[in-house]
Formats: sequence, structure tokens, C-alpha cells
Amino acid sequence: MKRTMGAILACLVCTALAGGHRADGGEASTPEAAPFPYATTTEIDVADLRARLTWVADDARRGRDATSPEAMEVSAHIATSFDRSGLLPKGTDGWYQPFTVAEPILGDGNALTVTIDGEATSYEVEKDWNPFSVSAAADVDAEVVFAGYGISAPDREYDDYAGQDVKGRVVLVLRKNPGWQEVQHASFLNKLKVAAEAGAAAVLLCNNPDTTKDGPDRIGHWSASLGAPAASAPIPYAFVSQTLADRLLAARGTSLAEVEPRLRASGPCSGPVPGARVHLVTTLTATQGANARNVVGLLPGCDPEVANEVVVIGAHYDHVGLGWFGSTGGASAAGQIHNGADDNGSGTVALMELAEWFAAEGHRPRRSLLFIAFTGEERGLLGSQWYVDHPTVPLEDTVGMVNLDMIGRSKEGRVQVGGVGTAKGLHELVEGLNKEHHLNCLWDPGGVAPSDSTSFFRKNLPVLFFFTLLHEDYHRPTDDVERIEFPGLERITLFVRDVVHEIAARDERLVFTKPPTPPRPPRLGVQASPEPHDIGVLVAGVAPGGPAAEAGVVAGDVLVSLAGQATRDRQGLVEALRRLEPGKRIDLVVLRGDEQITLKVLLAAPGRR
Repeated sequence: MKRTMGAILACLVCTALAGGHRADGGEASTPEAAPFPYATTTEIDVADLRARLTWVADDARRGRDATSPEAMEVSAHIATSFDRSGLLPKGTDGWYQPFTVAEPILGDGNALTVTIDGEATSYEVEKDWNPFSVSAAADVDAEVVFAGYGISAPDREYDDYAGQDVKGRVVLVLRKNPGWQEVQHASFLNKLKVAAEAGAAAVLLCNNPDTTKDGPDRIGHWSASLGAPAASAPIPYAFVSQTLADRLLAARGTSLAEVEPRLRASGPCSGPVPGARVHLVTTLTATQGANARNVVGLLPGCDPEVANEVVVIGAHYDHVGLGWFGSTGGASAAGQIHNGADDNGSGTVALMELAEWFAAEGHRPRRSLLFIAFTGEERGLLGSQWYVDHPTVPLEDTVGMVNLDMIGRSKEGRVQVGGVGTAKGLHELVEGLNKEHHLNCLWDPGGVAPSDSTSFFRKNLPVLFFFTLLHEDYHRPTDDVERIEFPGLERITLFVRDVVHEIAARDERLVFTKPPTPPRPPRLGVQASPEPHDIGVLVAGVAPGGPAAEAGVVAGDVLVSLAGQATRDRQGLVEALRRLEPGKRIDLVVLRGDEQITLKVLLAAPGRR
């Protein structure tokens, strides 16, 4: 479309529009009171980015888990920033777009009492024990059977339940397995499944001594996601302290310290706990009502002819909280604050900086800009999926979406730009603008990525995804502000600014195209388990002599990333492989037990070992 003289004049005068007013002329809603302890300028620079990120990724935010009070605090902070910049609220509730993240809620009345030879001891929930997130809500009073690691593995000729009558009884089991490399038999869900199939009335699980040899006895938290909410579990399931477990084992004349070496050396040593009963009451309910919210702010375009069209700029502000779910740090990291400075504090502060810059006098483009801070990304792109299913600007008026996720750890200007094949001429547009910024761009035409841009791509909208690849601090307590490469973050934010401005100012809107069908991915030689995992792909099997086997991958490993690309699920693994070429040796990061290991793998051609 050609720009008329009226449109040009409109752009010249649009900055005279008073900030803080709705598009219909009414007063904009004011965000709830939120602290704003730092000053910023309208320029995008290192000082502003550092000040913003220091607040967002501070320990006081406690890792910004999507449903936490701290996440609500951060969302209010972002809304305040949008409001101060002059954006207009464009959520369904002022600045916010509330929605529900399904998760269990700890009810009243949870109780656990151990009685041995008539002597009763009560234990405190959230201190001595916790129900698992998948625990059934029930009241059980029964005798106790110790069942080793709680494993029944015919392929290993190992069965902790052999010869034991556990029907209607409470089963006590240890975490992990007898020292096997593969971990599928040791998963929390597998232990629950085996016990329920054996007829147990409830399961108590404790840390095995090997897990706690270098640290404290951390009890799994009831909010740690193992999958479906409590209503779907067959029986009660609780994580108990080693102190509680040792009290039960003492009635058998043994202890955790004695029993684990015996299990590893001689195999199962299961049996009843004489004179012992457990009374377990678990009350978990599913989430009712909204407990999370996106933050949505609109900057109206200055050309009346195209101001109804919007370019979405998005970043997720949530992270994995205290690491009860999603942490790659293993058991030792559970309960620690995961600040997520790069993931995705970096994208969040860049989003606020861009909103402030574009809203400043003389910077508004022709089309409108819709700034969205998503939440629930770490739970599975929940916030962005909710938005595209309930858009506050019609999707037919959405030109495209630019996503910022982990852009704070650039090395020598390296940044991956995904989605360049999702619109006609988009690759050329972005590559041309980079001539001024001289970034080392890794181009990816595909629209599917482990981030919020995927939700928009699946609605047939053009997308761009800026990402500086994974690193050793990904989803760990060490992803802190001190490790952010701020000059690189500034460069990438300025690059994104120019890309957004060009998309919003050009005569023709972007036209969606499906990226070319990618070639068959190189062969890794693993069989991916269908069982979901919080942070990656569980390896069910490894092809003998294949690339993974040669690199040292074993069944039970969890694939976390390939060449810096996240592999959160089987689709993510395929997408990561498609970006790589056979014959190249790349880094493969796996989680093995509690240890994160980086292996070197030489990828093979498709169809070959």
C-alpha cells in the first residue's frame, strides 16, 4: 500500500497523543501498586538493561514460577513499566489477561502419623513430608511393608515385590535404583504405578543415602509437577524424610545406611515392618480459577490506514521458581532459587526497553505494536497458547510476532534467528538490517521452536525468534545477572528494534508462508520414551554402534540439548536434529541421575548408524 500525504502527516503528529489514554478516548486503567525502584531513559542501553534485570532476576523474585506471588509481583512491575512508557492496557482485565494453570493445591487436614508397638509420632506436612502432586486425596490407616527401591523389572530379573503381600498396606520405598545406568525403572511415576498394580494402599518414598551423601535431605515439594493433578492418581503418594523412614526401618532392625548397600550388593530385601502402622491423610485439590496472567500493552500506530494492524513483540517472564520442576540441577538444586536471568529475564527486560523506546516521541511506527509479557511458558507455552486462543486484537489483524527468549548470553555476537522462512522476503529483510549491527546470525527458516513464537506460527502467522542458545546454567540456580553479557544484550535489542520498526513501517504487510519442508534429520541413534519429562527427552533405548552409543549415551539418560538447542520433548529433539548436518561433531547435554553431562557426538547421515 502506498503512503498518502495524510498518513505521513498523521505520523508526524501522532506523538502529540497524550499517553495514558485508551484508544476510545477514555482514561487508561492504572496497574496495581508495584515497586519501581530504578530510573530509565528512553534510549536502549546497557545501564537500563542492567537496572531492569537486577530487579527482575533478584532473589526476592524467587524464580518467578508462573503461579507464585512473586510472578504476580513481576507482572505488576511490567504493567507499571508499560504504563510509565505510555502504552495502553490491552488485556481482558486492564493490563492483564488472566488464565488458569492446572496444578494441585494443598488442602487442609494433611496428616501423617507413624505408630510402632503402640507409640505414635505425628509428622508435619511441608517439613517432614509432602504429598506428591499426583497423590490421590484419601485417608489410609494400614500396616507397613518395606519394598526396597519399589522396582519390578523382569528385564533385570529384579523384583522388590516378589513374595510380598502388599495389598491394602502402605509401602515404603527408596528413591533411585540399585546402581543401574538406565533410570526408567527409578522414575517417581513408575514407582507409583508398580505399587498401585501390586495392590498397595499408599506409597511413602524417601531419599536414598546416595542421593544425600553430598547435601541435605531435601523433601520433594507438593507443588513439584509430575503430570496430571491429584484427582487422577490411583492411591496416596508421599515424599517423606529419611528420619521418618529410619524410624520405620528401625522396627526391622536396620536403617537406610545399612539397607542400601545390601540392596546394591545382594538384591531385594523387602518385608513387613513388624508392629508398625501408618495413618496417612492427603488432601490435594485441582486449581480453581485464574492463577496466572499475561501482561498486554498496546502502542497505537501513527498511520490511520494501517493502525488497525499490529506487530506482536513478546517474551515470557516466568521461570522455574525453586526448581521443584524443570531444574537441570538435579536433587541438590531442588528448593533453591532459580533466578532465570537469561531465561527469560533477558527477553523480559528487552521487551520493557523496546516498549519505552517505541513510545517515546518520534519513534512510533505506522502500524500498532502489541507488547505481551507471557507467563506459563515453562509449563508448556501456556500463556501464549491462551493468548492466540483468546486474542485481544483479532489474529487477522496481526501482521506477525517477534519473540525474545534467552538473548543475554551472546558469544561474539552470535544469535539464532528462527522463523525467517515464515513470510515472503522475511529472511532478506532481517539479513539486510543486520548489515548495520554485524551480528553473527544463525538462520533458521522453521517456525516451530521451544518458545512462545510457536503458538503464533501454529495459527499461520509469520514469526521471528531471537535466541542466543543454551549454556551450562540453563534451568540451574546459577543463571544469575552476573553471567549476562550486557553489551551483547544491548546489540540484540537494538537489532530487534530495527526489525520491528521495519515490519511495522513498510508498505506491504508480511505474508505468511510455510517454511520449506526440512530435509531428513541426521541420525542420533536413540529411541525416545513416550513418557513426558520436565526438562527433556527420556532415552528408552540406544542403537548399538550408533552415534549416541559411541558418544556414551545410555538408556535412562534425559536429553537436554543438542548443539545448544533445547530438546524439551520428542518434537523438540527432531527440530534440533533438523538444524544440524551429518558428519559434524556437536555437544550433546544429558541429565544422568542428578548429574548434567556434556558428551561429544558425531551425527550420522539419515538411515545410517
